[in-house]
Amino acid sequence: MIIERADYMKKIIAAAAFFALAAACVPAFMPAVIESSAPVCRITSPSVRTFSETVNGTGEFSYETERDVTCALPVVVSRLYVGEGDLVSPGDVIAAVDKKASAAFIESLGRMNMLSFAAADLQAATALIPEKISADCSGRVISTCGSNSAVQSGAPVVTVAQGSELGIVAAISELDIAKVKIGQEVMFTPSAFPNELFLGKVSAISSAARSRYNGAVLETVVDVRITPNSPDKRFKSGLSTDVSIVLSEPREIVVLPYSAIEQDETGEYVYVYENGQALRRNITTGKEFSDGAEITCGVTVKEEVFADPKAVAGKKFVRVEGE
Repeated sequence: MIIERADYMKKIIAAAAFFALAAACVPAFMPAVIESSAPVCRITSPSVRTFSETVNGTGEFSYETERDVTCALPVVVSRLYVGEGDLVSPGDVIAAVDKKASAAFIESLGRMNMLSFAAADLQAATALIPEKISADCSGRVISTCGSNSAVQSGAPVVTVAQGSELGIVAAISELDIAKVKIGQEVMFTPSAFPNELFLGKVSAISSAARSRYNGAVLETVVDVRITPNSPDKRFKSGLSTDVSIVLSEPREIVVLPYSAIEQDETGEYVYVYENGQALRRNITTGKEFSDGAEITCGVTVKEEVFADPKAVAGKKFVRVEGE
């Protein structure tokens, strides 16, 4: 009987020792459990870039004064007597006309076209077709329609530049034109040379606005003339180009990806990784770019920010990718 009681006491002591040991291990074990279940989140750092405020537009190269030599009737040009770079004066014959082919061309355009030239029928319209076309201005030929070309009424047979300065005429939105001043620096990239950047200056601003279609949208623009800093033989009248008019001196700015920025009724915010925790930080954004937004207040370039705020929102414990 005494032996049985001793065994019983031993069992109680062993059980007590077990629970005491288990209790001692819980504090060390629990953080490991919590850590293993915490979400793994990626962090990013703000980038620094050099930025200048600009006004952007599109345009094309042209001489300061250009004149088109045209014909009132639709014609087929059988031969051109001038080419690009030739000088012409008023009265110079620049093209010969194929009257028979021109008559067929006019007939193909229909009766309404003949009536617009006070011609009752094809025979009357044919009688008005000239044998040659002469220049009505002086200057240098910069483009031609080409021999054996059918040219519509009023379309250029040749285009003559009446000045030697080749520049750019760019269309700037009416919303931005107040920021543009004569003398401002311009960066431009012609479509023909997409990997090259050229410099110029604003040399003139049109005194009147005009309307144009940008896709299906009708917009109001003002033409701005830009003079390249250095002439380039590759520049040709009619080439299109993108332009950026520089409004301010370059400055360094801090930029964060859009994915790291969230917004609610109180404003924009991010989660900053600080002392092992994810802390919400309200921010103010500035300029917007294709890959992110400028951070004007709230985060410095030396801080680390969670790349996905939704992944850490409301989480007491998080783990950082790579740690």
